[in-house]
Amino acid sequence: MTPSRHLMFKLRDMKWFNAGPRKSRARRHYLVSTAGQPNWGDEFITRAWIRFLAKSDPDSEIWLDCPNPSHSSLLLKDEHPHLHVVNTLWQLVWNTSDLLDDSEAAAQKIRGWIRDGGTPREDFGIDLLRSMDTVHLLGGGYINQLWKANVLLLVALAQLKELNPKVLLYGTGLGLAPLKGIDLFLARTSLTAFDHMSVRDSRSADIAGTERGFDDAFLEIANTGSDWLEQNASARTFVCLQQDVVGRNPKAVKAAVDSLLLSGVEKSEPIFLVEAIPPEDSWSLDLFKDQWPGEVWLLPFSHLWNYGFPNAADTVWISSRFHMHLLGACAGARGIAMGFGNEYYDIKHGSLMDLGTGWANLDVSVDHPAPVSATASSKFPAESLRIARKKKREANQLY
Repeated sequence: MTPSRHLMFKLRDMKWFNAGPRKSRARRHYLVSTAGQPNWGDEFITRAWIRFLAKSDPDSEIWLDCPNPSHSSLLLKDEHPHLHVVNTLWQLVWNTSDLLDDSEAAAQKIRGWIRDGGTPREDFGIDLLRSMDTVHLLGGGYINQLWKANVLLLVALAQLKELNPKVLLYGTGLGLAPLKGIDLFLARTSLTAFDHMSVRDSRSADIAGTERGFDDAFLEIANTGSDWLEQNASARTFVCLQQDVVGRNPKAVKAAVDSLLLSGVEKSEPIFLVEAIPPEDSWSLDLFKDQWPGEVWLLPFSHLWNYGFPNAADTVWISSRFHMHLLGACAGARGIAMGFGNEYYDIKHGSLMDLGTGWANLDVSVDHPAPVSATASSKFPAESLRIARKKKREANQLY
């Protein structure tokens, strides 16, 4: 029996009926970062790549894999129309915590999960990961001996490449040092699976077998021009002293106060304590209030995120954090990079001094730290724009 023309019309009106050619699916890009804690540097980099993809590939699906999906979903909700946030790879790493002292056994477990599943909680996420067109480790210093379990991110992606040779693996602006022993071996052997790898310091370049590149924060400068800055900030003196990795060091507060005075900051001027990681970076607020003659204020992470990086005439910075050093120097600020005798941070700040920021170095790991005066290179802001253009070319080559 032949269906009536009326019935045929109804069939064509049904959503599942498609008489035309099937549309090809959107490309799927999978980004991996440590966003969501939040930590200003990690958030800045992650937003930079998502903004770049929103312009270069707005129809693509963007899957961000980060440790704290809830925070990242809120911070990045308006940056790309097709952004999804998960933590599959990070969960796999955390699921090997019982093997922290046996890196090879942990690597074998990760390889098995990527190849065969069986977690079973993360199997849906693993299936999704296998369907990606690209997987991209965003920049940062999260794969090294301090967090050696994170080497398993490299191991997992090398196994993914073996399973699906068509997937493109990228790493950009990574800091991989220090690494040693079996963890160094696992990193080096896994890195051979990557289609593109760039790193931000010479020690990492030795590990990856590539030339030194640049931190991914430069991409946001290329994306936005000067829009990443809060122009005409209400103060010119900023201090960012962390407690993570290096611990609380009261000597650092006195050394900072003495160095600010030596740098020409008047005792009556207010200083702002910058919160890159909330609330941990506010640990020294009361100590500064006790020791600085003028007013001391907290500049919270939320202000940085909503209004940008503070910038004013003759800005002075003291920072133990890498990205405050990088961005302060890009903005033309005089500055002091504070060191704690920590190899990880010595590599990071050293890489920026190698680029020519011109900032002074203050080592507070000694018994009696001597104050230093904040310095800068007048050439670095222009150099930073040249570096930003190079970073943008790298991004354009990948996507």
